[in-house]
Amino acid sequence: MIPFVNLSAQYKAYKDEIDSAIISVLESGSLIGGAEVQKFEENLAMDTGAPYAVSCASGTSALCLALAALGLTPGDEVIVPDFTFAATADAVALLGGIPRFADIGDDFLISPLSVEERISPKTVGIIAVDLFGQCANYAELKSIASKHGLWILEDAAQSIGALQNGKGAGSLATIAATSFYPTKPFGAYGDAGAVLTADEHLASQVRKFASHGRNAEDRYATVGTNSRLDAIQAAILNVKRNHLEKEILARQQNAELYNKLFSHFPKFKTPSIAKGNSSIFAQYAVTSKDRENVIQKFSEVGVPTRIYYNSPLSAEPCFAHLKTAASDAHANFNAYRLSKEVFCMPIDAFTDVLEISRKIKSVL
Repeated sequence: MIPFVNLSAQYKAYKDEIDSAIISVLESGSLIGGAEVQKFEENLAMDTGAPYAVSCASGTSALCLALAALGLTPGDEVIVPDFTFAATADAVALLGGIPRFADIGDDFLISPLSVEERISPKTVGIIAVDLFGQCANYAELKSIASKHGLWILEDAAQSIGALQNGKGAGSLATIAATSFYPTKPFGAYGDAGAVLTADEHLASQVRKFASHGRNAEDRYATVGTNSRLDAIQAAILNVKRNHLEKEILARQQNAELYNKLFSHFPKFKTPSIAKGNSSIFAQYAVTSKDRENVIQKFSEVGVPTRIYYNSPLSAEPCFAHLKTAASDAHANFNAYRLSKEVFCMPIDAFTDVLEISRKIKSVL
């Protein structure tokens, strides 16, 4: 079967560079922090347009560190999209906050109208997820946040390399968190994450919390955690950065091939990209009311698919204790509907979409 994400082919393409980078780190003896991590942070800040980049252990950790830096306290409410990976809401709950679940639009992104409906006296902020590689509607979200005195945390775990009106994902809100999980368009060979911001104080707080609360005077000023980026992962990412632009272009070209393919079959809805946005197509998400039957047909000819979010977060057992979850869920029509209709196609830079198209045409 065709691999859904062809990491083996990617490694073979960059093998000499990656092997050399790993060996260099091992020979240096600097396995945590050091030159490779510093270089990675500097490059990430430059590439995204965020003045400060602080690396950490994972995307989930990045969310928690960002929320801690923003001063989230137990009982605070944070509005999150109801259709996304659990980590977005988990991070809020882990710090004692209450995730309020907003609906999404047909573009899979958090609905500004639904966000405004969820605001209460306890609301302190909004987490907007750049789902499937496209940035959320920050112009409208910032208008709402300004009116109500809220911060915005950009969950850019799926969008590094995307643009909105010329600005890079990771630089579009008060603070941003991202992930470099191996299957991301910009992925490490293990867990890795980063926090991005233009606010020097927030960056300092993140770096402090990520190092057991240790401050510049080498005192443990607050309770913190251990969330540091391995130098080997930084070195791998420094290599992959050199190839990211061409890989994103390949993903966009693959998306065009899928758009052309599915345009011949009216029962499928393909991704819509908002004016001013460019998507890196972390995933190519297709909508079909006959999803299970379609997936079965594709599987029969060796075409893999993935369902990432088969339930709204508000319906997950881990949030059942929240008094607001049920009422949020009741109002989130799109999140529920799309969780039953959306599936994703292989789209990485090493995927042969022409071959996939031929296979799909044979069963449709």
